[in-house]
Amino acid sequence: MSGNIVQMPQMLLVGMSYSGEFQTLGVEMPKLWEIFWERAGEIGHLKSALPVYGVSDESRVGSYRIYTEYLAVEVKKVDTIPVGMVGFTIPARRYAQFTHQGPMEQVQSSYRDAFAWLRQEGLELDEHAFRLERYDDRYLPPRHAADRPENAYDILLPLR
Repeated sequence: MSGNIVQMPQMLLVGMSYSGEFQTLGVEMPKLWEIFWERAGEIGHLKSALPVYGVSDESRVGSYRIYTEYLAVEVKKVDTIPVGMVGFTIPARRYAQFTHQGPMEQVQSSYRDAFAWLRQEGLELDEHAFRLERYDDRYLPPRHAADRPENAYDILLPLR
């Protein structure tokens, strides 16, 4: 897998979140996608209904890791946030962009390949910045089956 470097502009996002241990994400994220799709129409000032951004934040307290995952869409302004949702800003920054292609059970392999590419290119991941996944018509959980070989979405890893 090879990547390319992209400069992303600042984005205002509104969406929903889940926090928990990594091993819970496989069960809880499909539930969050279902709820997000049911409620996405409540979000005002949309720039566009697609893409949907998956935003990942990993926190560590001692040896304990907690992952907060957001599903959000870009908005023109954040003035009213629906109950149970959050609004936040992703600062402008450089990312290494990759595309996962294939069934979702293979996504960890795509991430391993992406991290290997970063090392090979001498690039450093910014561990304190949000990681992004960009979902569009190529793959939209839960509208498309996770095991479809034609699934594809972008992985954006923040660079130092």
